[in-house]
Amino acid sequence: MEKHADKIRKSMELEIIAGKLRPGDKLDELSLAERYNVSRTPIREAIAELAAEGLVETRPRRSAIVATFSIQQIIEMYEVLAVLEGLCANLAARRMSEEERNKLNTLHTKMAKLFKNDNWAQYYQMDLSFHHLIYAGSHNKFLEQEAISIRNRMMPYRRLYMEPPHRIEVPYKEHTRIVEAITNGDAIEAEEALKDHSSLR
Repeated sequence: MEKHADKIRKSMELEIIAGKLRPGDKLDELSLAERYNVSRTPIREAIAELAAEGLVETRPRRSAIVATFSIQQIIEMYEVLAVLEGLCANLAARRMSEEERNKLNTLHTKMAKLFKNDNWAQYYQMDLSFHHLIYAGSHNKFLEQEAISIRNRMMPYRRLYMEPPHRIEVPYKEHTRIVEAITNGDAIEAEEALKDHSSLR
């Protein structure tokens, strides 16, 4: 049976990634215990696990907060994520099964319907699935977990880019290049395409 702390951690993690809990928000143990109808012990455990993932900052004798990052730290994370995602794409181009490639192409086709009206809310969720399919397609669990970990920490900041006045058409065209390279088994092009897509420009 899943422990209370695990359920609470997953719930809070999703809220941080979705932007419902924003960088700098306080995580008061008593309020959270009342919200989840548990004692403070599983709350402390959940916060400790989120801190270990880099999603939460704990502070002596004060409430923990949702992790905040400086501009320099965000730039550095983007640099590392671009390299890791590029490697994922390289391996995916060589290792993805036909079924996995079909799933990626099907998702990409569905996303095409969203850029015509700039439906960022739905595109944002599909974009997350798109990248996760490529991570999984690398068939390297360690690499997949590291890419997800960094991406999760950056999600509140990435959301700022993925909303108006930015247009969906730009990242969608970049996705097209990535999908074509992976489908064609072109590992070098796939790596470069995803690195370009994930880099700050």
